[in-house]
Amino acid sequence: MPQVTVRDVFTECQTGLASHGRLIKTLKKIYDGMTFEEFWEQFLHHLKYLMIIFKREPAIERSMEFVAKFATSFSSTESQSDSATEEPENKLLEKLIDFILQSHNARDRAVRFRSCQLVNKLLNNMGEDAQIDEDLFEKIFDSMLQRLRDKFPIVRLQAVLSMSRLQDPSDDDCPIIKAYLFLIECDPTHDVRRAVLQCIAASTKTLPAILERTRDVKEVVRKTAYEFLAEKVHIHALTIAQRVEVLRGGLKDRAVAVKDTCVSKLLQAWLRQCEGSMLELLKGLDVENELETSELALVTSFKKVPADELVQNFNILNEKLVIELDQLTCESALYWQSLCKHLKSLGDVGEEHLEKVMPAGAAFCDYVQSFIDSTAKEENVEKQVMNEFISQQLLEMAGVLDLSDEVGRKRLGKLVHDFLVSPKVSHTLVKPLLARLRELENSDDQFINNLVLMISEIREPIMVVEQSLGREEKRLIDLKLAGVRVQLNQLRDELDDTIQKQEFERAAEIKALVTELETTKTSLMDQSQPKSQEIRQERNDPATLIKCMTITSEMLAKVALGELTPTLQTLIESSILPGIQNEDPAVRNIAVKALGLCCLISKETARSHLVLFMQISQMDQESIRVTSLQVIFDLIHTFGIDTFAEMKETTDDASSSDKTAEASNESQTTDPDTSQLVDADTTSDTAQANNMANNIVSIFTGYLDCESTDVRTVAAEGLAKLLLSGRVIAPRLLSRLLLLWYNPLTEADLHLRHCLGTFFPVFAFAGRCNQDLVEQAFLPTLKTLFNAPASSPLADVDVNNVSELLVQLTSNKHLAENQGNLTDLQESSNHDSLAVKVCNEILNEPNSFSVRTLCKILNMLELTPGNESNLKDIQVLAEQMIQEVKDKQCSKALEKFQKNIQDLLKIDKTNQTSVATEDNNTHVDVAEKQQNDQESLVCEGETQESNAGPIAAVEVQTHVEAPHLEATTLNPTLETTALTVDENCAEQTKSADEEEAYATADEELPGNTTGIGEKSTAGQQGDEPESALEESRKPKTKRGKSTKSSTAKKPATTTPNTRSRKGKNKTEEHSDRESDLENSVFASPTPMRRPIRKTRQSGKSKISFREMLSEDDSQSESETASKGRPRRTTRSTLALSDVDNTA
Repeated sequence: MPQVTVRDVFTECQTGLASHGRLIKTLKKIYDGMTFEEFWEQFLHHLKYLMIIFKREPAIERSMEFVAKFATSFSSTESQSDSATEEPENKLLEKLIDFILQSHNARDRAVRFRSCQLVNKLLNNMGEDAQIDEDLFEKIFDSMLQRLRDKFPIVRLQAVLSMSRLQDPSDDDCPIIKAYLFLIECDPTHDVRRAVLQCIAASTKTLPAILERTRDVKEVVRKTAYEFLAEKVHIHALTIAQRVEVLRGGLKDRAVAVKDTCVSKLLQAWLRQCEGSMLELLKGLDVENELETSELALVTSFKKVPADELVQNFNILNEKLVIELDQLTCESALYWQSLCKHLKSLGDVGEEHLEKVMPAGAAFCDYVQSFIDSTAKEENVEKQVMNEFISQQLLEMAGVLDLSDEVGRKRLGKLVHDFLVSPKVSHTLVKPLLARLRELENSDDQFINNLVLMISEIREPIMVVEQSLGREEKRLIDLKLAGVRVQLNQLRDELDDTIQKQEFERAAEIKALVTELETTKTSLMDQSQPKSQEIRQERNDPATLIKCMTITSEMLAKVALGELTPTLQTLIESSILPGIQNEDPAVRNIAVKALGLCCLISKETARSHLVLFMQISQMDQESIRVTSLQVIFDLIHTFGIDTFAEMKETTDDASSSDKTAEASNESQTTDPDTSQLVDADTTSDTAQANNMANNIVSIFTGYLDCESTDVRTVAAEGLAKLLLSGRVIAPRLLSRLLLLWYNPLTEADLHLRHCLGTFFPVFAFAGRCNQDLVEQAFLPTLKTLFNAPASSPLADVDVNNVSELLVQLTSNKHLAENQGNLTDLQESSNHDSLAVKVCNEILNEPNSFSVRTLCKILNMLELTPGNESNLKDIQVLAEQMIQEVKDKQCSKALEKFQKNIQDLLKIDKTNQTSVATEDNNTHVDVAEKQQNDQESLVCEGETQESNAGPIAAVEVQTHVEAPHLEATTLNPTLETTALTVDENCAEQTKSADEEEAYATADEELPGNTTGIGEKSTAGQQGDEPESALEESRKPKTKRGKSTKSSTAKKPATTTPNTRSRKGKNKTEEHSDRESDLENSVFASPTPMRRPIRKTRQSGKSKISFREMLSEDDSQSESETASKGRPRRTTRSTLALSDVDNTA
C-alpha cells in the first residue's frame, strides 16, 4: 500500500465529516512517524491555503473543522495521562495558536476571518474542564479584541464566537463581558448583535442589555433575545415591570416569528417555572394595573390547549360552579372571566364546556349580589381597589350568560338597575353595567329613557326627613294637653259621683265628654311628635356627578341617533353644562367628553359650543385640554371645517383667537406663515369664513410647539387625521408634521413617533393629489433644516435622511404598487417636476452648502422616460448646473445625473422609432388588403390564384420583421439598464466573495439551521430596519445599497483553487448522508458550555476593553509588530500558483 501523506489526509477530509475520526488516527500515525518540525512544516503548508480562501465553501469548512479536531485531540488524551504538568505538552496546539495570533491582523480579510474562525473552533473542541495559560488567555483576548473592531462584520462575528468560552460571569470586571455589552448596543450589523446574544452569559450586569434587544430593529435579533430569556433567565430574576414589558412587546410584535417565539418558548418557560399554574404566573404580572397584557397572555395560552383540558384543569369551582368568596382573588376572577369568554368564542363546541364552568343566570346574579354586598363596608383602600377589579370581571362574565332564559334576564336587569342607582357602586363599574343593560334593551329610545330615569334617581334620591316642632309651638301644645288632662280628671270624678247617685242620664252625657276629651288628647300628643316626610334631595358631590356624567357618556357612545331628542336636550341643560362649570377637574373632564358626544349628534349643537371647546383647550388643566382637543378634532372630522367657518355669531371670538394665533406665530422662529395653512377645504367664498378656518388651523398648529407632551401628541394626531381625510389640504402643515417627527425633542414621545410614522406612507400613497402635497412640502422642509440655527434642535437632524424619505414618499412606483395600477408608471410623475425645482434651487445658490444634498437628491429621483419635453428642459438645466457649481463632489454627482438624462432620452427616441415602424407596417397591411379586395370584385378565379402569393409574402414579411422590431425596441433599454447597474454597483461587485461569505455569516451561530452551502438572505444586506419608512430614517451602509451584487460574478480562472473543488463533485452521492451531520456541527443549537479556566503563571495584568478601544493606531501597530505580524513580503507564500492539481 502506498504511504499516506499529510496532503492525502487534507484532501480526503474535505469530502465529509464522517471520515474525520479515521483521518485523525491516520494523521496521528504520520505525526508519530516524523519529527515535530517536519510535521509542522507540512501541516502549516496546507493550512495556509485554507486560510486565504474567504468564500465559505463546504470543503473549506470541513477542512477547518478537521484541523480543530486534530489539534485538540492531543489535549484530550494527554490531559488524561498527566494533568499536573505546568508546561503544556500539546506542542501542536501551542504552535498553531501562536501562528493564528500572529496572523490575525493580516492585511487580507480572508486570513483575519479564518484566524478568528479557527480560534473559535479550537476553543469549542476543548473539553469541559479545559484550562489555558493566563499569558495565552491574554494573547487570545488582545488579538480577538482587535478583531472586534474589524471593518468586516463576518470577522467581528467570528471574534465574538471565539471569546464565548473565555468570559467569566462571576467577575464583575470581566473584559470580555464589557466588550460584549459594547457590541450588543453599538454594532451596526444585526448578525454581530445576534451572535453576542447567543454567546453572552446571563447575569445581573448583562440582563438590562439583553432586555433592550427585545426592541431591536431587526426581527431575528428580537427573536434571539426572547429565546435567550426563555432558556437562561428565570422569571423571578425579572421585576414585575420587566416581565410585563417583555411579555407585552412579544405578544404585540408585528413579526409573526417573534410573536410565536414569545408564546411557544418564553410564556411556556415561565409556566414551567411557576409549576404549570397560570394563576401563579398572573400573580407575577400585576393584573390590576396590566389588564390588557394579562388578558392577551391568557387568550394566547388558551388557543394552544384543547377546551376539555382547560375545563379539567380549572378545578377551583365548588359544586355550585362558583368560586368561594374567600378564595375569589383578582387572578382567579380574571382567569375565570377569560376562560368563559374563550369557551363562548368557540361556538357550539364550547357551549357544552361552558355549562361546566358557568352557573345559570339567576344563580350567577345572586352570586355577584352577595359578593358586592359583602364588600360594601370595606374601608381599606387597597382592598377596595381589588374588590372593584373583581366586580368588573364578574360583570364582564355576565355577558356570556344565556339571555333566552326569561328568569335570568329579569334578574340581570334588576341587578344592573340596583347597582347603577346604588351609592355604594362607584363610577368604575358603570361601563360593564351599561354593556349588560344594552344587551337587554334593543330600542335606543327605551335605553335612553331608562338611563335618564336612573340618572334622576342617582342625582335626586328619595330621602325621609323628620320635621320637629318649634319651642313655642311645643309649649302651647303642652299647655292645651295639660288643660285636657285636668278636665278629664274632673269629668271622671263627676262620672263616678253620678253613677253612685244613679243619675244615668247625666252619666251618659259626662261619658260622651270624656270620650271627646280623650280624642283631643290623642290629637295633641300626635302634634307634639316630630313628623317624617319623603322628599327628593339633590346631590352635588363630585362622586355622584362623576357617576352621572359617566353614565351619560357611555349611553351616548352606545346609541346611534340622527338628532338630539328632547330628553337629551334637557339633560344637556340640566346636567352637562353645569358640570363643565364645576370646580372639580374630574367632573369638568367627563362633562366635556359628554358634551362632545352630544355635539357629534347635532351639527347646530356643535356650532354653538365650538367656541366653548376652544376656550377650554387653551385655559383649563392639561387633561381637560387634551379631552377638549380630541372633541374639536372629532367635530371637524365629522362635519368639516367649513361648517364652523360659516359661523357669524363668533366674530369677536374669532378676532381674539386671531390675535392669539399671531402672538404664537411671532414666538415661533421656525414656524412658517400659518395664515395660508388651509389651501382648499372651505366651500364658502367669503373672506370671513376663510379667515375663521385659517384661525382655527393656526391655533391647532400652535399646539405643535406646546410644552405638554399629551397636548402636542393629540394636536399632531388630529391634524394628521384631518390631512388624511381631506378636511384640510395644507402643504405647510405637512411640512410642520415632518419637522416634528424628526425633531430630537420628540424622541421620548413614542406614541407621537409611531402615529406620524404610520401616517406619512399611508397619506402619500393614498392618491396622486396627496403626493402633490408632499411635493409642495419638499423644498420648504429642506430649507427649514438648511436654515436652522445651531442652537435649534433641528440642526441635529440628518438632512440626507429627510430627503431620502421625501423622495420615497413622492415615488410614482410606490403609488402604483399601493393602488395596484402599474399603468401609472408611464405617466409623468412628481419626480419630474421635483427635478426642475431642485435644479432651479441649485442654480439660485450654486455655492451654498446645501448644494451637495440637492445634488444627491437629483440622482435619487425616478424620472419618467416618456416625458421628452421635461427631460430636455432638465438636460439644459443640468448643463447650466455643471458650469455654475464648482464643488468637485457636486460636479461628479451632476455629471452622473446628466448621463442618466441622456440615457433616458435615448430610450425615448428608440421607443418612438419602434412605435412609428409598427404603425407603418400596420398601414401597409391595411392598404394591401384593400387593394386585394378591389381586385377580387373583378374576377374571383384570378384573384384566388394571384393573391395567394402576395398575401403569403406579406404574412412572411410580417413574421420576419416582428422580432427585428422587438429587438430594436428592447436592446437600447437593456444596454442602458446594464450600464446603470454597473455604475451603481461597481464597488459592490468587486467584493462578491465578501458578500457570499457574509451571507452565510450566521451558519455557526447556535440555534441556526442554515446549511453550509446555503445562503442566508438576512445577511446579504446590512442592518436595515424592517419597514420601508424606518429604512429611510436609518443611514444606509454600502452593503445595504446593493441587493444584486451576486449577479456580477468574477470570471472563472484555472487556478488550483478552482480545481480543488473537484472533491465536491466526487462526493455528490454522499451529500444526503452528510447533510444532517454537517448541520449538527455547523448549525445545531449548543447550550452555554463551561468556561475555559486559565492557569495563572504570571502576574500579567488584564487590558480592559475600554482602554483597548481608546488606543490609537500607532500604538496598536507597534504592539502587533512586536507580536510577529507578517510583513507584506511574506504573503508570497500564500499564493495559489504553487499548489498542485491534487491539492
